[in-house]
Amino acid sequence: MSDAYRKMAGCFVLLSNVARDGADGEQILRTYKEQYAIERNFSFLKDDQIVNALFLKRPERIEALGLILLISLLIWRLMEHLMRTELKAAETTVPGWDNKPTSRPTAYLLTWTFRGVMVLCMGQTRRLHQPLSPTQQAFLRALKIPEERFIHPAPCC
Repeated sequence: MSDAYRKMAGCFVLLSNVARDGADGEQILRTYKEQYAIERNFSFLKDDQIVNALFLKRPERIEALGLILLISLLIWRLMEHLMRTELKAAETTVPGWDNKPTSRPTAYLLTWTFRGVMVLCMGQTRRLHQPLSPTQQAFLRALKIPEERFIHPAPCC
């Protein structure tokens, strides 16, 4: 392949209303590509099944729901960041989809992995209905959460 063809194949057309006085094309492109992650994270807010299922009449309730969703998304992303950082530092992986090892687990995979965990509470006694699986234990290690937290949650105050 000639150099001319390589240059054409490597061309990316970028249209922007950002003034060029300080930002070069590479910075604008990088910023643009980072927006995808934000859009992907907020896509659940645009999901018809979620939006149509909610009816909030008063503006303060809509505002409160927005704050709850933002905090939830922050926690969601924090879990992913913590797991990925810990796995990278330990140079290890956790079982992903189809038990394929991954060092970049998602918060969705984490919540899916713990979907059937039940904690039985009888008076002051708490115990797990079934022991945690090795996969669940691996995710807890990646989050630096001891298994006992299911049985003895940290005091709130």
